[in-house]
Amino acid sequence: MRKSKLTSGERLRRKGQAQAAIDGEKAFVGNLIVIGTSAGGYHALEEVLKDLSIDIPASIIILIHAALGSEYDLKGFFERFTRIPIVLVRSSEPLQSKTMFLLPAGKSASFHRGMIIVDSETVPGRPVTTINRLFKAAAKAYRERVIGVILSGLLKDGKDGLRAVHEAGGLTIVQNPAGAEYPEMPANALANLPVTFCLNLSDIGAALELLVRRTAQFETGLAVAIRTLRARASLLTRLAEQSWRNPGTHEFLMSELALLKHDLSSIDNLVKDSLP
Repeated sequence: MRKSKLTSGERLRRKGQAQAAIDGEKAFVGNLIVIGTSAGGYHALEEVLKDLSIDIPASIIILIHAALGSEYDLKGFFERFTRIPIVLVRSSEPLQSKTMFLLPAGKSASFHRGMIIVDSETVPGRPVTTINRLFKAAAKAYRERVIGVILSGLLKDGKDGLRAVHEAGGLTIVQNPAGAEYPEMPANALANLPVTFCLNLSDIGAALELLVRRTAQFETGLAVAIRTLRARASLLTRLAEQSWRNPGTHEFLMSELALLKHDLSSIDNLVKDSLP
C-alpha cells in the first residue's frame, strides 16, 4: 500500500477543506431579499440597510439603475454604514446567507443551483427592465422565500417583477411614494397591484429584519428594553394590518404580536414587583 507523503497536519487540513466544500454544497438560503431602486436610491438604501443586522438570515440582492462602472463606488458607499459582507457580482457567485450581493450597473441576474449569475444581455435604448427580470428570476427560483422591495426611483421598472413575486407566494414591499425622493417607481408599482406592504422608508429595514424570520421562532426576550419592544409591537401591528393578502404571513405576524404583548406584560409585572 502506497503511503501518503502528506504530514498528519496536512491530512487534517485536506479533510477539513473537503468537509467545508461538502457543507457549502448543502448550504441553504432560507430567504432571498431582492431590492430595486433608481433615482434617490442611494439615500433610500442607506436608510434600509443600516437597520439590518449582520446575522440576518437572508441573501440580499441589490439592483440600482446607475451609470456603468458606478457599482464600485456603491460598494464603498455601502460599506460605510453596514457590517454585512458585500460581494460585487461580476459574472457569478454562490449565494450565501448574511451576505449582500451588488449587481453591475445595467445588468440583471438569474439564479441556478444556489448561484447568482449576471445576465450578459445589455440592451441600450430600450425601456429599462433589469429589476423586472431580476425579480421574475428570483420568484421562479425561490418562490415563497422571496421578498421583493421597490424603493425611490424614476421609470416603471419593477412592477411586473413584483407581480411575479406575489404570484409565486412571496412578499412584496413598496416604499410609500409620499415619502420617496422620486415617487414615480413606487407609485407605479402600487397601481393595480396587490402589494403586501406599503411602508415608510424608516420602517422597511426593521420590517425586513422581522419578516425574514417568519419561518423560525422569533425570540423577543425579557431582557430587551421596553422601549424597543414597544416600537417593535407598533411595527408588527402596522404590518399585520396590511398582510391580509398573505394569510401565512398574517398568522405569523399576529402570533408574534401576541407573544410580544405577553412579554411586555411580564416586564410590566416584574417592574411593579420590584417597586418598594
